[in-house]
Amino acid sequence: MGMNCELLYDACTERGCPAHMTCSRTPGLLEYDCVCPAGPAGAACGSVDECKSSPCPDPRLECVDSPAGYSCRCPAGEGCRAGSSVCSSQPCLNNGTCVAAPGGFRCLCPPGFGGATCGDDIDECASGPCRNGAICRDSAGEYSCFCVPGFQGSHCEIDIDECASRPCRNHGTCLNHMDRYECQCAPGYAGVNCDTEIDECASDPCQNGALCNDHVGFYTCTCAPGYEGAQCEVDINECESQPCQSNGTCHDLIDSYHCDCSDTGFEGTHCELDILECASDPCHNSATCLEGIKGYSCACWPGYTGQHCEEDVDECVTGPCHNGGLCLQRSNPAHYGTQPHFPSSFSYSQAAGFLCQCQPGFTGDTCFTNIDECESQPCQNGGLCQDLVNGFLCQCPAGYAGVECAVNINECEEGPCKNGAVCEDGIADYSCHCAPGQDGITWGGKNCSVQLTGCQTHDCQNEALCIPTYRAESHGHLCQCQPGFYDATCSTPTTFSFASRGYLLIELPEDSESRRGTAAASVSLRFRTTLPSAVLFYRGREAEYLFLELLDGVLHAELKREGVGYPLLLKGLRVDDGQWHKVEVAVHSTVQLKLWHGSCEGGLCLQSSPVPPSTAVIPQAFLTLYIGGAEDPMANNTGSQQGFVGCLEDLQVDAAAVLPADLPLGEPSPARPGCERTEWCLSQPCFHGGRCVDLWATFRCDCARPYGGPACSYERPAATFGLENSTSFASFTLSDSLGADFNLSFFLRSRKPDGLLLQACNGTGPCLTLYLRDGQLSIETSPTDTVTFPGNVVDGRRRLIALSFQGGSVGALQSDTLLELGQLPAQALGAGSELFIGGHPNPDSAELWGGYFKGCLQDIQLNSHQIEFFQVENNSVPQELNRTQTGNLVNGCISDDTCQSEPCQNGGRCIVTWNDFHCSCPANFTGKFCEEKVWCESDPCPEGTTCTDVVAGYVCLANATFNSYAAIEFTTNTSVTRTLSSLHVEFRTRDEDAVLLRAVEEVDSLQVAIRNSSLLVDIRSGNSIEGVSFVSPQAVTDGAWHSVSVSMEEPAALSSRWLLRWDGSVNVTLPGSAGNLDFLKNNASVVLAENFTGCLGRVQIGGLFLPFPPQQPYPQAEQFLRAGPGSVRLGCSGADVCASGPCLNGGTCQDLFDAFGCGCSAGWAGPRCEANVDDCQPSPCVHGDCVDAVADFQCECFRGFIGKRCDINVDDCVRHQCLNGATCVDGVYGYSCRCPPQYSGPRCEWPFPPQQCGKNFTCLNGGRCITESWGANCSCRPGFTGRNCQININECDPNPCQNGGTCQDSENRYECVCSASFTGERCDINKGTPGALFPSPLIEVAVPVACGSVLLLSIALIFMVLTARKRRQSEGTYSPSQQEVAGARLEMDSVLKVPPEERLI
Repeated sequence: MGMNCELLYDACTERGCPAHMTCSRTPGLLEYDCVCPAGPAGAACGSVDECKSSPCPDPRLECVDSPAGYSCRCPAGEGCRAGSSVCSSQPCLNNGTCVAAPGGFRCLCPPGFGGATCGDDIDECASGPCRNGAICRDSAGEYSCFCVPGFQGSHCEIDIDECASRPCRNHGTCLNHMDRYECQCAPGYAGVNCDTEIDECASDPCQNGALCNDHVGFYTCTCAPGYEGAQCEVDINECESQPCQSNGTCHDLIDSYHCDCSDTGFEGTHCELDILECASDPCHNSATCLEGIKGYSCACWPGYTGQHCEEDVDECVTGPCHNGGLCLQRSNPAHYGTQPHFPSSFSYSQAAGFLCQCQPGFTGDTCFTNIDECESQPCQNGGLCQDLVNGFLCQCPAGYAGVECAVNINECEEGPCKNGAVCEDGIADYSCHCAPGQDGITWGGKNCSVQLTGCQTHDCQNEALCIPTYRAESHGHLCQCQPGFYDATCSTPTTFSFASRGYLLIELPEDSESRRGTAAASVSLRFRTTLPSAVLFYRGREAEYLFLELLDGVLHAELKREGVGYPLLLKGLRVDDGQWHKVEVAVHSTVQLKLWHGSCEGGLCLQSSPVPPSTAVIPQAFLTLYIGGAEDPMANNTGSQQGFVGCLEDLQVDAAAVLPADLPLGEPSPARPGCERTEWCLSQPCFHGGRCVDLWATFRCDCARPYGGPACSYERPAATFGLENSTSFASFTLSDSLGADFNLSFFLRSRKPDGLLLQACNGTGPCLTLYLRDGQLSIETSPTDTVTFPGNVVDGRRRLIALSFQGGSVGALQSDTLLELGQLPAQALGAGSELFIGGHPNPDSAELWGGYFKGCLQDIQLNSHQIEFFQVENNSVPQELNRTQTGNLVNGCISDDTCQSEPCQNGGRCIVTWNDFHCSCPANFTGKFCEEKVWCESDPCPEGTTCTDVVAGYVCLANATFNSYAAIEFTTNTSVTRTLSSLHVEFRTRDEDAVLLRAVEEVDSLQVAIRNSSLLVDIRSGNSIEGVSFVSPQAVTDGAWHSVSVSMEEPAALSSRWLLRWDGSVNVTLPGSAGNLDFLKNNASVVLAENFTGCLGRVQIGGLFLPFPPQQPYPQAEQFLRAGPGSVRLGCSGADVCASGPCLNGGTCQDLFDAFGCGCSAGWAGPRCEANVDDCQPSPCVHGDCVDAVADFQCECFRGFIGKRCDINVDDCVRHQCLNGATCVDGVYGYSCRCPPQYSGPRCEWPFPPQQCGKNFTCLNGGRCITESWGANCSCRPGFTGRNCQININECDPNPCQNGGTCQDSENRYECVCSASFTGERCDINKGTPGALFPSPLIEVAVPVACGSVLLLSIALIFMVLTARKRRQSEGTYSPSQQEVAGARLEMDSVLKVPPEERLI
């Protein structure tokens, strides 16, 4: 038996006994015995007649029962040997194999033995395999080499490099010798390892007390003062520089010299000092002493005199200071540092002259000038300054007070606003911002005290918004129209549409009233369309124009005037989305393009460009207006040059509405009233992923290749090459020349990695070839000129290949981006060029490129030419390409029958998947062929564990919780054959010191532990001495899950570096090297969770799990088995730290494993959310006081500032009352008016210089002229107003008469002429109403009495008014028919507010 019949027949292997019995046989014979085991089980076995069941299967054998079992024997006289008997005597020794041979047998000897019967022991040392003097020791079938010192390796062939440890120090050169090394030292070093520095100063080379400095290889001398030279042997001659002056004699000393000044007339170290007569300092007051011949003189400072400058000149004796000023001499040191205008310290250079200390209000060197305190303009807000002595007086305008008129009088302090209105203080005035009342009541009037009823009955149509009004004590309303409607009641539609391209021409009137009142040329409208390019309007002619258009979906406006164009473009905002958009173009000092859009700040997008001033704001040419397009040649000035299709509404030209009723709509005009819209793309009319493009009046389908047709329903046919491994190709001839620049694109689908796709040959130069090589597309003109399309293209999916050949540059289109592939020599495809697709008529030519192509090609386009493989209806062959030959092409993209060979195993169902197959496997099998069993599908693991499939089996996994005393042990079974070259541990703990995993086997060890809160990994194995070790820089005892994975960089090596991955993100290459972990196969004990409190997750060594659940009979051969007693608590659980609710103020408790953390609500902080966060700590209020709240703050703003952070300065100029072209200057909680030169006053209301009564100012209509601070003013009679009382107030505007009454104006009054049915002062009483005149008899008596009382009260009121006017010296007029007329009511130093009885609603 055996592969080569080299083994004797073994009856126990071929036949065998039942499982409870033992088989005994003689090699080479058919007979065998089945023996019962010893013990009670064997006794029961022997009492049974085993031969009854005929257990001997070989018909040549018969069963013989025995007390110990049974035997299968040959019948007497029959030969039962299995084959030849020449080897039955086992003639081959030392486990040699006997093989029958002609004339006898032959022995096949194991390694190490020889001879006819393998009896000779071969001496492996005879060939001298051990090198370098090593001793060879022979043994059975092998030998061992014992190396002499200095060598290693299995044959002692490796010379140990003693220099590898770099023993030579200080840049010494190491020389490797046998079993030793030698160091050649650098200069300055000695010793065996060059670690001893040579001391060059040992011989004391330096002289004259110099200090010797030892260096590496040399020395230097630091000389004592006075010496120099390399050894400091030279005495320096200090006199060599001739230091003595004035002919002094120099004497040299050591490091010094001495000058002898005798008989020179000088003194000093260098004889440089003249012996001076001024040494006694004879001059006073810091005067300068000037040396002379045997004498001196004094040069005095200004202000001093005398031979020695001892006399101080008195400059104050003439009394130079005016207006009571005090004269102070500059020469008096007592004034310095004590008197103003004197420096802090005295100096004789400043002692000449005097200073005048002036009385308040005077200035100048002699106090002659009276200071003008008004020069600095201290009076604010238009106050008039009057200069005083040492002061000023401000005459404040109305609404201001204070020394500098800086205080704005707050008219809101009295709370004039009612019904919850907010009062806003103004200048000498206030405004009430009315708040919505309860039950929808709207309030109005000056003080928000009048209930507005104008909208209770209104005529606003088409969902217009009614806004109540209140003017001149009369209620009314306004209608705010919705888009698309116009007029006072919003009843007129403004919408019209263009169903086809065209335009409307409008000639605007030259004397339009609205155009005379505006200073700008403008057009505004609303539009909706889906077309990306169209003219909305064109205003002007060919040379001077203003237009607005859609250009590629965005708005484009342009003004051209005086030969200069001003374009505006709103980039990035597409408005061809079919929605309504409002837009305006206006020309004044700038040309502006406005679009109301939610994506812009404040909802308004603005583009503008400055325009130089022109003589005509609205040029004559702008009176011509085209709507929805323009005629030639005007349309040529636009970018779109085509008419508008869509809807327009709310068209306004120069602020005047242009209504559809005024336009030529209907036949034959392209415009129609209203806006009819069909959403063409809602029904998704485009098939196969085609993109529907709404063209407003119709739609278009943009088809994706290879689809086409109006609805993308037509698919260009594909051709299958090599169906069922046949040979296919097609060839074409070009009718026209394409040149060297062309594009080629097609769809490719294949699973064959090699093959010829396309070859184009022009008959003169090399061919351009596209072919597949190892799954990639290559493009080649010669073996040295090749570019490659990126990526694998033969994955069985349909791929679009788009190539560009331009001037030798080859590019590929990927994701709408052109990718440069490289350069190829340009190949021109001229007329008559041949194209071979999928192969070649000559099979040898196809083999050069990987053989014939197998797969599908579809929609091949060469430039705009379509290559058709099959007959197309009404177009047999395209004109540009003539098909010359085809072979074995199949229409459509068809797959081989890949399930024909029934590849699926274990009951799997085969499904064809285009030139491939897929096996639909039963639930318990997986793999390409259903060859792998899925063990976990049968749910074999107990509850609370997770089943994980592994090679040839499964394992049940679960996390486990350990206390410090609950360590467990594992060992490998004997079937582990893989190399253990990796380790993975998951853990969670707060222990600062513990062992997670430990294993030791003789000198090899493995440890994963926690030391001082850090993770420690230490591996020492194999023939490496150093091992590898890692300590994490961060702590891992935070109660969170952590993981560590280590693996060998080279698992097959005896020793290698190890790679560590920590927490799934940190990758580290560990220093040192170590072998694998195969020492664990030697029944080594792996200890887990030693002195450890926490949780362990998945633990793997060499990819084998160490499972914590109870041991299961797993089917896989390789396993780690639990060793020793002890149970494990499955699952990961710590103390219930959140049960007591430790987090305060709504904080959320987070269990962090034996610790907790609090997720605090907004506004709270601290470990337990106990601290309220002070939101005012960063000082968020810029101009205000911060009040802290929970998770918020409130700013109490200073006056003049608003906003959440009080960072917005209120622009008080928004409602300013500056007159006569004055400029408003915003301040903090107020403003001032900067007047033109010809005006003055708080509001620049007064002419300057001031006018005077009777001279250049006259009051009309009986007005009384009053001269005030700002000049003359008129106090008008009732019924008149204006600066000169020249305006007669029209009490009939607005008309107070109701029910059709006619108002007649007269002086300070009006009269209503009522119709026949009404009466009353305002025609508000219906005569037909009973009791309309006198509803009760008492009125007949009360009316005369009331009239008399009214007459008396009127006389008293007139007297009081005249008295009040005289006291206030008021200006302007006040009429009961109007709200207050603003005027300056002021006195010299105070402001009088308007009396309450004069404030009207």
